[in-house]
Amino acid sequence: MKIGTCPICGGKTKEDVVEIKETLNGELYIIKGVQAEVCLQCGERMYSEDELRKIESVRKNILRRMIKPIEVRQVNVVGI
Repeated sequence: MKIGTCPICGGKTKEDVVEIKETLNGELYIIKGVQAEVCLQCGERMYSEDELRKIESVRKNILRRMIKPIEVRQVNVVGI
């Protein structure tokens, strides 16, 4: 996928590998290795249809407990 221009702010984009944070059933998960086109100006992320299908498949497998974490991180939660 090569968009080149952000549809939100008009900034330039670049292909990158990102992490997605998901909260499923009250638990925080980080999905690593996601291909995205990222705006260098505003940070907006765009995903190909194929990548969105992969993300949805991972979500379903997390909910079915078919994926085991490759890493466990401590998460700090604060309020305002």
